[in-house]
Amino acid sequence: MSERLFLEVPSKFRYGGSWGATQWEEGTLRITAWADRERGRGGFEIFDLETRGERCYGEGGLWFNDEGHLVDYDGVGSLDSRILSWLEELEMGWAE
Repeated sequence: MSERLFLEVPSKFRYGGSWGATQWEEGTLRITAWADRERGRGGFEIFDLETRGERCYGEGGLWFNDEGHLVDYDGVGSLDSRILSWLEELEMGWAE
């Protein structure tokens, strides 16, 4: 069964990479995520609503072990804490 997260939250954000990082900005982020314990995978998308992702955009995959716990992700350097909290509530947080 696939679980879904949908949030629109005021946030501070910035982009970072090997080239450095942008200045902090404020806006409303749309955060969506899905996790399918049976298939062992999921994904997420995050973007700012004001520019529909021109200022802030990220997406990626989530991978879960046979017990349904997160073991890996890709697409961003650091997974948003609100997604991690949601996975913990579903008892699908990081594998020990």
